[in-house]
Amino acid sequence: MSESREGCKIDSVAEEWGVTAVDEQLQERWSDGESLRSLEELFNERVLRAALTAAGIETIDGESSNLYRLLTDDDVTAGKRIDAESRLRRNGVDPDAIRDDFVSYQTVRTHLNECLGVQTARESTFTEADARSTVYKLVSRTESVALRTIERLCGQEQLSITAPSVTVSVRVACSECNDEYTFSTLLDAGTCSCAEE
Repeated sequence: MSESREGCKIDSVAEEWGVTAVDEQLQERWSDGESLRSLEELFNERVLRAALTAAGIETIDGESSNLYRLLTDDDVTAGKRIDAESRLRRNGVDPDAIRDDFVSYQTVRTHLNECLGVQTARESTFTEADARSTVYKLVSRTESVALRTIERLCGQEQLSITAPSVTVSVRVACSECNDEYTFSTLLDAGTCSCAEE
């Protein structure tokens, strides 16, 4: 990669992990009709593979993609995510540091628009899938931070719990009709009871 552009996360992360030909790959895949979400996953999986390689972890085909899914997917259980994180830690890879280096599709859009001069207007709408992804990534991150905090307190003998697991749920209430939903249920329903009145 050439000299990184000031303030560009994709440039700085790619440089840090030695991920090459990023601009060419992103431009080519975008031109081929891939979504910003797909490009987000492509870049992040390349970063994860680079981190695994740097730690001397050999992976078989598809293993890094599955590990990325375990670290980031909304549908992965807390237990499976913790197992994946533990595997990384045992091999000297900090999963939180890796996740901090992951980029969002908005970062990919900014990189394409501002660094590469590629227009991404076709993805200008915010979809239900975008909403789910945004909220559930925050939920996953909150669960991870809370669990690490509990483990640190246990390590300092300020707290005692044998096998902690953390679950965070997002609830949405309407102050007009008093309906209350989980975030996912509200998106599935598309409305509260107010629409029926």
